[in-house]
Amino acid sequence: SERSISSLNERLELAQTELLKSQKANKTADMNLTLQASQHEHAVASIRRELAELRSRPNLESTVVELNERIEEMDEMLRNKCTEIEENDDRMIE
Repeated sequence: SERSISSLNERLELAQTELLKSQKANKTADMNLTLQASQHEHAVASIRRELAELRSRPNLESTVVELNERIEEMDEMLRNKCTEIEENDDRMIE
């Protein structure tokens, strides 16, 4: 009977040791998970800021199209003005 008690005590000590190891591993895993969650939140926040910045920028393609249209309009105005000046010069010469 003492052997049984001694054997049970040994098994109890082993179980308690395993429990402590498991609790320590659990705490470590919890800390790692908390750290990873924090890093994830930081990364997501950074990506959201970058996305907001990109969205706030004007659409470069439409800006280029607009500028090209304005250049064409100005070129046309310049050609018309040149023609007008030449016509005025011709009249003055006559």
